[in-house]
Amino acid sequence: MISVYDKNGQMKHNNFLMAKLIILVRPTSNELNEIEKAIGCDHDIFAKEFSATEVSHFNSLPNCKLKNAQIFVSFNFDPSQSQVEDAIYPTIAVFNSQQLILILQKTPTPTLEDPKSIVNLSIEDLLIKQLLYQNQCFNKELNKIKQQLDHLDRAARTTTKTKSLKEATDLTRTLVYFNHTMDDQASSIESIIDFFKEKKSVNSNLVIDLLLSQRRLTKKIKVYRDLLESINGLFSAMMDNHLNNLMKYLDSLALIISIPALISGIWGMNVGGLPGKENELGFLWVTLFGATLAIISALLLRKKNYLK
Repeated sequence: MISVYDKNGQMKHNNFLMAKLIILVRPTSNELNEIEKAIGCDHDIFAKEFSATEVSHFNSLPNCKLKNAQIFVSFNFDPSQSQVEDAIYPTIAVFNSQQLILILQKTPTPTLEDPKSIVNLSIEDLLIKQLLYQNQCFNKELNKIKQQLDHLDRAARTTTKTKSLKEATDLTRTLVYFNHTMDDQASSIESIIDFFKEKKSVNSNLVIDLLLSQRRLTKKIKVYRDLLESINGLFSAMMDNHLNNLMKYLDSLALIISIPALISGIWGMNVGGLPGKENELGFLWVTLFGATLAIISALLLRKKNYLK
């Protein structure tokens, strides 16, 4: 879908070169070709990989009908997707001082659809508003991740259930993607901010907001990833502790059982001279003797916490 706005904030459906803002949401190949022909750029400029494996970058477009055109690729997050590699997707912006073309996979920030904003804000400000909106999407997901981390932290102290371990693995996968995405985007954000500062046509408050939001995201991701690593370490320690307790318990049971087994083995030998051989109650006495020793050893092991 293509939305075209002129400098008065009115929607248009033609004359792309005279538009102030062009927004393409989940564009088809024909729509991309239409925009490419209109601005006269390289035919493969929009042939990007619309997935989390795309790279963020900022550079100029010399062969373009838009004078002094620049291209900036950043990332947004779609919480409706179940897999993180599908939820993270690139946003492509082609712009100069007069025009902005956005290639999106989801509805843009409401600011870009407000006629008053389109009229009153510069191209640079409109782009920064979109970038701030994208960072907000990541931040909302990170807030959800923090709640999951708190839940896993409590679970790691009491259980080693498979469900909790799977949740920890999924969170690790998500934070790895987030970490690499933000690290990749950080340098591009700095480059475009430096470019805007040279032009001196951008709202300085918006620039500060963008830089701070990017730094906050980067710090949150690194902190949460470190927290998750400590939680995974706690899970491993709890599993090792449970395994040690189980082995200690089984060894103690084996020791208890071995005592009456030793007694019965001795009295079962086919040799003479064993006490109680001719006594009718000999078998009972031997059994009681072995059971008594087993009970005594069990009580001693229990006192030393080997049977817990």
